[in-house]
Amino acid sequence: LACNQGLVYHKMNETMRPCFYQGSWRRDSCRSYEIFASQGDYPLKGFHYLLQAMPEILQKFPEAHISVAGIGITAYGSLKEKLKISGYGKYLRKLMEENGLEDKITVLGQLSDVQMKEAYLNSHVFVCPSALENSPNSLGEAMLLGLPCVAAAVGGIPSMLENGREGLLYGDALDDKALADAVLRILQSADGGMALGRAARARALQTHDAARNAGELEQIYKTILQEEQP
Repeated sequence: LACNQGLVYHKMNETMRPCFYQGSWRRDSCRSYEIFASQGDYPLKGFHYLLQAMPEILQKFPEAHISVAGIGITAYGSLKEKLKISGYGKYLRKLMEENGLEDKITVLGQLSDVQMKEAYLNSHVFVCPSALENSPNSLGEAMLLGLPCVAAAVGGIPSMLENGREGLLYGDALDDKALADAVLRILQSADGGMALGRAARARALQTHDAARNAGELEQIYKTILQEEQP
């Protein structure tokens, strides 16, 4: 808008993969104190912030554990893995070693949509610790399933989730203590985060409604075509 005062912005929400609209999270069928992160191999996704927050979480819940989807960039068992490990992988290994987290993290590998859904449902809380985001599909998927969510208040995330009602946001993505505090609030809550999860699911079912989004997309094209007519 700063460069073009006549710019027209057409807004449309995202539609998620079909399996995430079926089923919902249950506190009594998940792994207690299991923390799920959707990606750990890309620095902007902030997995290192979760590792830095973990010691404080473990002080209150020694049985807490992290599951993370994506390739295992910290693998260091074979000569090939040692030669291929990235700088970020080395940094994550350093954090794991310094904080005694080697047995507290499971790398799930690359997952299909159905496997991702299973990982969400098996977890107690979903964490999105990104330093930079737009509207992460992972957060939308977790919300659709009713999983309690913790996320950094960056980019478009605050427009997806209302803090304190549909999940918990922390203001500074670099603040690992704020991240730990938010996770602990859910783990310590009397209902285990169920109320937050239900509210998140209700919001996401509207935001990611496939039929409504398709209708909005059709209307956007009609509006653009009308604007293009002489």
